[in-house]
Formats: sequence, structure tokens, C-alpha cells
Amino acid sequence: MTRKTVLFVMLTLFGFSLTAAAGYWNESQRKTLEGKLTCLACDLKGLAGVNAQCETFGHRHSLRLDNGEYVYFLENDHSENLIKGGGRHDAQVKVTGIYNKKSHTIDIESYEIDGLTTAWCDGHKQMDMCGCEKAKELNDKTADVQNAGK
Repeated sequence: MTRKTVLFVMLTLFGFSLTAAAGYWNESQRKTLEGKLTCLACDLKGLAGVNAQCETFGHRHSLRLDNGEYVYFLENDHSENLIKGGGRHDAQVKVTGIYNKKSHTIDIESYEIDGLTTAWCDGHKQMDMCGCEKAKELNDKTADVQNAGK
């Protein structure tokens, strides 16, 4: 009898943990979001009482959606260049990744700026454009121009 009770309790607890985990995962989903690459502190500088110090501490870019909401990039090797901004403040960007709506955070899988897609490359172990057809075309044109000058 005791074994049956222990087994029942264990199965019940396991079921509850699966339900809780499913709730968490339902909050996260793969999405593509579009907006402007912007530094939140810079955007807030004009508001009364805001003490933005990007010049001292550096810019930390996020995605400002058309509705004015901000989506933050999960800090990792996939988002490092986006967070730094790369001199592309206010650039239109499309990001794809796992979005968590509770934290307004996206774990970047790929992003597109000016029609060029940057994604994780297992061969190079970094985010690059080696899989982007438009980038390949641009590289081929550049190589043709360089070879024509020789």
C-alpha cells in the first residue's frame, strides 16, 4: 500500500512539474520582429530626470518596435554586435529568435540589416554573413572589381 501511495505522489508531482514547465515554455516562442536598432538610454535622454550616461558607459542597443515597445537582446555571442550597435543607431533591423514576452527579451538566431542576413556560423564559430546570398553577391562583385584592376 505504501509503495502505491509513494508512486502516486511521485507521478502527481511529476505531472505538476510538467505543467509548470509547459507554462514557462508557452511564454517563449520563435518569432521574427522588426523595428529600429536603438540605445534605450539615448532615447530616454530627453526626459526630465533621466541620467543617461552612454558617453561614459557605452551604448546598449535594443529593438524599438513600431508601437514604441522595446525588446532586449539576450546577452550572448549571438547578440554581442547588435547590443554594441556597430554604428548603426536607428537602423531598421529584422531579428529572428526565441522571444520571451514576459521579459521582452529575444535570444537571437539571426538578424537582417539592409537586406544582409547575419546568422550563427558553426564553421567560423561566430555570427557572420557566410550564409547570406546577397552578401555572397556583393563579395563576388567586389572581387570582380578588384580583379579587373590587376
